Amino acid sequence: MRRSATSTVLVTGATGFVGASLCRHFAAKGHRVVAVCGPSGAGWRLANAASTIETVKVDLTAANEVSALLRDAQPEVVLNCAAYGAYPSQTEPSRIYRVNFEAVRHLVEAAGALPGFRAFVHAGSSSEYGLHCTAPREDSAPLPDSDYAVSKVAATAFVQFVSKTRNFPGWVLRLSSVYGPYEEASRLIPRLLKCGKEGTYPPLVDPQISRDFVYIDDVCNAFERVVESATTVARGEVFNIGSGHATTLATIVERVRQLFGIAQEPVWGSMANRRWDHRDWYSNPTKAFEMLGWKATTSLDDGLAATARFTDENTNVTNDAERHAVTGAR
Repeated sequence: MRRSATSTVLVTGATGFVGASLCRHFAAKGHRVVAVCGPSGAGWRLANAASTIETVKVDLTAANEVSALLRDAQPEVVLNCAAYGAYPSQTEPSRIYRVNFEAVRHLVEAAGALPGFRAFVHAGSSSEYGLHCTAPREDSAPLPDSDYAVSKVAATAFVQFVSKTRNFPGWVLRLSSVYGPYEEASRLIPRLLKCGKEGTYPPLVDPQISRDFVYIDDVCNAFERVVESATTVARGEVFNIGSGHATTLATIVERVRQLFGIAQEPVWGSMANRRWDHRDWYSNPTKAFEMLGWKATTSLDDGLAATARFTDENTNVTNDAERHAVTGAR
């Protein structure tokens, strides 16, 4: 991506964990960033952000608002992180499909009309694979197990469709379990760290349930790598973004136990397994390395330690995260 300070990057879902992190990442590179927040989005993650970040509230499910937004902002790049349905409390099917699919369609159609538009990078999800979640290739058939997963599959298919048939500059990053500073407080790692500091554990499911944890800085670098490669990588490509390793709940709890020197033993099964809990859920990021030169470089130990330091040094952010936590964790 050109290093000119006049480059404009528009980020949707900018009040969310990944979206806000991308805003900070690209602003730090000297780019003008337009942070698009939903009508009800809480902006605590962008408090005291760089002056080059402009915040605007827009309903992405309204085509006329999206067209006006992109016409006024004139971005060269759009990073779409807007999403709904990733938490147990977010259960309204019609809203899931409006936000996760219809909004993507509005954004793509509006971006395609802009002169000089260079890259649309959509944040997909490893949830798209559903029951086929064990190191799947990007061309593996998904078997979604929720409305959220179905809506994300549909959005990926749409981005591929317009990119392959209309030469639209679009790509999809299927993100694994992203963690780090500013993560949603109800998620596993923030809860483990919060309880760990107090010498305890949160309620825990089956210790053999696994996730592929990838640190937020690595994820931001993946988005940047796609933008930088927009003229050389085939349009419509999908990339798995993860560490490529299955980390069981038992493993990550032990890492946190060692980090804080917790004396007591964890109580397994103190929380019932959820329908999305799988024993071998991890990514295959080979394609991202081969085509983008990207791989996760932050170890789990280093990422956990960095996140713990951040929460210790930024208690105001931790308090904001607790106040604005979404009920339940996925």
